[in-house]
Amino acid sequence: MATRKIALIGAMGSGKSTLARLYASATGYKAFDCDDEFTARYGDISAFFDSRGEREFREKESEILIAAAMSDARVIATGGGAVMCRRGMNALRMTCDIVHLTAPTETLRARISHSDRPLKSALEQTVSDRAPLYEKYADYTVCTDTDSAQISLAALSGALREKRPNRYDIVLCDADDTVLDFGTAMKYSLIRAVRASGLKSADARIVSEYSKVNDEVWGRLERGEITRSELDDMRFRMLLERLDEVGDAAALNDRYISEMIKTRFVLDGAKEFLSELKRRGIKTYIITNSFYRIASERLKALDGYIDGAFISETCSFDKPDPRFFEYVFAELGISDKSRVAVFGDSPTSDIAGAAAFGLDCCLYKPAGKDVSRADFVAEDYSEFLSVL
Repeated sequence: MATRKIALIGAMGSGKSTLARLYASATGYKAFDCDDEFTARYGDISAFFDSRGEREFREKESEILIAAAMSDARVIATGGGAVMCRRGMNALRMTCDIVHLTAPTETLRARISHSDRPLKSALEQTVSDRAPLYEKYADYTVCTDTDSAQISLAALSGALREKRPNRYDIVLCDADDTVLDFGTAMKYSLIRAVRASGLKSADARIVSEYSKVNDEVWGRLERGEITRSELDDMRFRMLLERLDEVGDAAALNDRYISEMIKTRFVLDGAKEFLSELKRRGIKTYIITNSFYRIASERLKALDGYIDGAFISETCSFDKPDPRFFEYVFAELGISDKSRVAVFGDSPTSDIAGAAAFGLDCCLYKPAGKDVSRADFVAEDYSEFLSVL
């Protein structure tokens, strides 16, 4: 039997509600029927669909899928169009193994002949249109083309005894503040550089002001407002101005880089996380907006844990530019976007770039950050591993 919650997806008439009840009864688990919950909240489904339209229906359906994912129910029966609700389906993927129930169109039509379900009259086209989504979200596929619900239950139980396959073959993983400890590396390098340069400001103020400057200039680079050479030139000049100190900004920048190159700080649990990806057979590539001379040295801390790295300076484009991801895909010979996930801490770089290129993405450690474009949100590595 499944060790996690299970969610049943499939076309209308595929037996989701019936099998959910039978499986829950056989296992002693609690069941959650999304169509029943919709009716309890908003009334008749067909009437709502006709009067309020499909868009609002899907918004409400997505809310119910999220509620089901967060509930204590271990067996969830979704509506036939649940796969149209990306936000809701991603919530299910965080907590559930997902089973696609299938049956021939003739069987489905016979089962729903006396119902008043939305889109019933266009069953064949609806099933065809949704087929890629059913395939995308399915961890298991079970055929229910039988008049015996007990036979379908046995097929479901048998499928769930098998190990769930990986949902992704490749993870494109950001470096700083995702697996490398940029905060520690920055403070270490910055303080050594400014002290060698004779600056008098307190350490805490220097770090605070530099952090603000660094976020500002890298944000401008991501938006295409400045070049890398301009970033190099302006960040320590801006820092000196904010500290109201006099110094050689170019020399300070060079000292900082020379110190940064030496750092090998890794976030707690990062190597274990990367080792687990390798154990599962998932290839991991670092994708980082950085200068090659810095990143190529700092990434040596991950030797043996990753399959390669793509540094934006050598790709000619910076995240979130879709051309950065085009470069990565071309280099790796990837054709199927659905088998690739992006993992990173930056909404404006990692998440925006993945979303623009059509990749699933997970925002790491999102406290106080915009999560609106992320498919998944993980506060620790284990939460992201549960999605994979």
